Amino acid sequence: MADTQDRVRPGGQTRGEDTRRRILNAALDLFGALGFEATTTRHLAERAGVNLPAIQYYFGSKEGLYRAVIQQIVDRITAEAAPVAARVATALAGKPPRQDLLDLLFALTDVLVALILDETLADRDSCRRFFARIEIEQGPAIDALHDCVASHLLGPATVLIGRLMDRPPEDEQVRMQMVALMGLAKAFGCWGSDRVLGWHSADPARIRAVQQLLRQHAAAIFRQQDPQH
Repeated sequence: MADTQDRVRPGGQTRGEDTRRRILNAALDLFGALGFEATTTRHLAERAGVNLPAIQYYFGSKEGLYRAVIQQIVDRITAEAAPVAARVATALAGKPPRQDLLDLLFALTDVLVALILDETLADRDSCRRFFARIEIEQGPAIDALHDCVASHLLGPATVLIGRLMDRPPEDEQVRMQMVALMGLAKAFGCWGSDRVLGWHSADPARIRAVQQLLRQHAAAIFRQQDPQH
């Protein structure tokens, strides 16, 4: 049980962090490829190169490990999106001009595109598989991920769109516009989009091009709906 004793030996904290990271990476990959139910702790231990007790030591159970994978994604989304969501909340406390509302909406879509397409992440492909899997398989702890996305991306976008349309955020037309706009960004994260576009990678120039495309769509939609036009 060497893996479970790492943190009590000199240098053990570093080895323990490495063991935990390897287990998380293996879990993200296998949960995405096989799903929660089909992934066994033996699969996970073999992929991570650890013994079975290490999973229980670090995460308590397979569900605990799944929750840790979710939390890792939540932390990443929060780090990128929360500052923009805070700017939106501050702006909406007053009566910002229409262009400021559009600029804040652009900032949200920029963050979403970057999160979806960022290839500097070593686990990007595993994340894509994981997100595709949870679309069809509602596993434990998914609510934490949904709540994070709603709080930092979808919720602020909905309120901004409501202001731009001069409607309350709970209005169905407002929510439909939000889903349509955010869905455009999400489409670029689908496996089939790479094949259609002939992309083997999404370099920074391509990320900027997608961000600009969403900005153009949003500007065209909401400038047409400007009561002053």
